[in-house]
Amino acid sequence: MMTLREETAPRSYREKLAWINLTTTLVLYVPFFVFAWRGLAALKPDEALEGIIALHTLLLPMVILQGLLVGLGQAAFWLTGQRAAQEPADERDRVIDARATRAAYVSVVVVAGVGFYTLLPFVLSGQPLLGLPSNVMFSPTALLLLGFTAFVTAETVRFGVQAHGHRRGF
Repeated sequence: MMTLREETAPRSYREKLAWINLTTTLVLYVPFFVFAWRGLAALKPDEALEGIIALHTLLLPMVILQGLLVGLGQAAFWLTGQRAAQEPADERDRVIDARATRAAYVSVVVVAGVGFYTLLPFVLSGQPLLGLPSNVMFSPTALLLLGFTAFVTAETVRFGVQAHGHRRGF
């Protein structure tokens, strides 16, 4: 439980940046993946190339928009006089980044591994899962989308652990 002093303490530049990254990632990519996984259910097995092109067409604006939003956040920090980005990371910042990266790698293994091996029995049995026919589940589009999901989940976990680590002060 946080004390009143911890709740009102000013946030560091790196903590603010972690919160901006976490917020923009959640706001942009949650709707993207909901839309993409639903669109995958409507995809026919022989439309793999169209599905991959559609995924990249949808993903590119998300990446550009996130870069712009994070850049605007950094510009706002710079305009308000917070020039902490120019300071080298200290030992505490490096420990927080190491923990965040470790948690992100674990989440990649869990999302990709569990996602793959959860889908595998349904594909082999021919039974649909999540509204997806078994022949669509391991299509190139579905595997690419699973990879995107694992990567974005890892980045979300990393930003969340960084923000939490800076707030806790370890």
